[in-house]
Amino acid sequence: METPALKAQPDPSGAFLEEKAFKSRTVLIFGTITDTTAAEAARRLIALDSDSSEPIDVIVSSPGGHLESGDTIHDLIRFVRAPVRMIGSGWVGSAATHVYLAAPRERRFCLPNTRFLIHQPSGGMS
Repeated sequence: METPALKAQPDPSGAFLEEKAFKSRTVLIFGTITDTTAAEAARRLIALDSDSSEPIDVIVSSPGGHLESGDTIHDLIRFVRAPVRMIGSGWVGSAATHVYLAAPRERRFCLPNTRFLIHQPSGGMS
């Protein structure tokens, strides 16, 4: 018989933290950049932009991923009217670097242990 304390239950603090981040006008981009990541970031950026012209903080910590999904996030950061402050943390590589560079230089920041990986896209060419 399984004890109630060991049952897998949804983490209620996850939803709470997401709501707190949204209310503080913060978009989190963590992990591999995929179509799902881009869609979620786009929804949040558009919602925050329509709500107010106050600055939006985007925190990115990603090894990269799907380049076109990164392009979507990059373009939306440049499209919204609200100023976007980009904060790099941890690993910012490949497509995530492209996302990081969407904000103007004066609104780009990185935490002390941020590492960047910038490389030329190969595009399948040899």
